[in-house]
Amino acid sequence: MTSRYNRRKFLQRIGATGVGIGIAGCSGDGSDGGDGTTDSGGGSTSGSTASDGPLFDLDAIDPKGLVGQGPNGTEASPPKSVALSDSEVSEVKNQEFNVEIVFHYKGDTWVRLQREAIKKRAGELGMNITGIHYPDFSPEKQSNVLQTVAEKDNVDGVFSIPTDTAATTDAYQAVLDAGKELVFMDNVPEGFQHPSDYAGLVAADNRGMGTIGGRMMTELVDSGKIIFLTYDVPFYVVDERETGAKQVLEESGNYQLEQYGFTDTGKVLQVAQDALTANPDAAGLWAPWVDAPGAQAIQAIRQQSADIPVTSCDLGTRSAVLMAERSPLKGVGSQQPYAQGLTEVDMMAKAFLGKETPPYIGLPSPPVARQNLLEMYPKILKEEPPEKVTKHFE
Repeated sequence: MTSRYNRRKFLQRIGATGVGIGIAGCSGDGSDGGDGTTDSGGGSTSGSTASDGPLFDLDAIDPKGLVGQGPNGTEASPPKSVALSDSEVSEVKNQEFNVEIVFHYKGDTWVRLQREAIKKRAGELGMNITGIHYPDFSPEKQSNVLQTVAEKDNVDGVFSIPTDTAATTDAYQAVLDAGKELVFMDNVPEGFQHPSDYAGLVAADNRGMGTIGGRMMTELVDSGKIIFLTYDVPFYVVDERETGAKQVLEESGNYQLEQYGFTDTGKVLQVAQDALTANPDAAGLWAPWVDAPGAQAIQAIRQQSADIPVTSCDLGTRSAVLMAERSPLKGVGSQQPYAQGLTEVDMMAKAFLGKETPPYIGLPSPPVARQNLLEMYPKILKEEPPEKVTKHFE
């Protein structure tokens, strides 16, 4: 196995600069695209050199558009497909609709940004948020919450992401039977059909996110074993990520994927430790997201003094710190959760007004690595990077 990653590290130690598969290409000025999306910000961070870490050809890694489809093979519509006219905004404000949010759990940047975006846009449209729920990734808890929400007379619509598309179907059916509008985040319960059962789904291009992680891995290592962590729970968006990364690595013919599944997101450390012990010659590791599974895998890599790169999905504070401090995490395909939340509220507003809504709206997934981290952080997370990130660039 020949490792570009290790070869690059050796050349960095002896003082070489600008070494790698390709210096990151420029993909534009990184400005907002006007429809709630951002581009990859492919240019390298000012002052960045090869000693900062691997320099990816981000222009080549970026899928340039949507790769995946909706859960039922639906083609994606753009966010502008639910843009509200001035008259529609006024009509929604006048009716003062009540909505609730039922997340899957509380503990990551994605949830925070979704919550902030929904609150902001709902406030602009005069919608009242009467409850926000976090069922800790438990289908049983989520079903109980949904049953309770279904019984509330003052709730007109529900934003939600199913923790388990099969186990929560009956609970979502109760919400539907109670006459409430449903807008889904990232996933749809089994058997639900558009437009009879729900207003629509809004999601990142999760297959594109996996594609980005796979392409990054091919720039880091030429061949060899890749430890491939999988989430063994029916979860459409994660399945899409896994499919995207697998396709890239398997189609090249240069990689052997060693799959290790997990179901409890808080117990990935042992899974990763076992994978590393069983595969001491592993060339790299891919994780479906950073918060929880990816971070625990990196902990295992450090504990075992392994020297392999990691690619994954999602930009958040934790993944930003890990990339900034030159940890094994080298790059991610990122969601745009804030833009996603804004779009979900507009879709709900359209549904309240009885207007046609598309079954699936997709948002592009830009690649993020250390070289464009300071550019992409405020674009995606809607705040300046904290000191615990920026200090690694001083």
